[in-house]
Amino acid sequence: MKRGFTARELRRLKAEAEQQFENIKGARFHRNVDFVLYVAVIIMAALAVRAFLFEPIRVQGDSMLPTLIDGEHMMVEKISYWMRDPARGEIIICFYPGYTESCVKRVIGLPGDSVAIHEGSVFVNDVALDESVYWFGTLYGETEPVMVGKREVFVLGDNRNSSKDSRYQSVGCIPYKKIVGRVAAVIWPVKEFKKMEKVDFPS
Repeated sequence: MKRGFTARELRRLKAEAEQQFENIKGARFHRNVDFVLYVAVIIMAALAVRAFLFEPIRVQGDSMLPTLIDGEHMMVEKISYWMRDPARGEIIICFYPGYTESCVKRVIGLPGDSVAIHEGSVFVNDVALDESVYWFGTLYGETEPVMVGKREVFVLGDNRNSSKDSRYQSVGCIPYKKIVGRVAAVIWPVKEFKKMEKVDFPS
């Protein structure tokens, strides 16, 4: 005849079952903790890459036409300027004095340069730049020569008559510390992908 469990055996089985349940809960908790830590590490790595290495930024406005079009997405790399200074002809992301949003502009003047606009041309150290690679219009307005200070750059938008840039007293030359990085490429839309090379101005 089949014998039932005694009260003592039932207590022991209950205790073992409770222990197994606690073990399962503990294992599940550790798995959840591991998963949360894994996600946190991934997020931190992504933020670090964005902050220090590469960052996608959307073009806003028409100040860099025809080179960059409103709504396109650029990839900005931040590594180059750890090792060298910005170069003339490069497109950079920078912050203007008092601005909370970044701006995209082309480097025209370097430390020690004299930059002026006269008779429809940009003059650097009294030599007119040939900007036909990206500028096809007539440049309006004139400026007195501006001396670019140490660790600063003079920037202009490619769409010269629709750009607020270093020509304006409220902007002026941009200190290196206000430069975010160099525009390396247009990455979106995919069909518009293109690398952004430094322009070597013909003499």
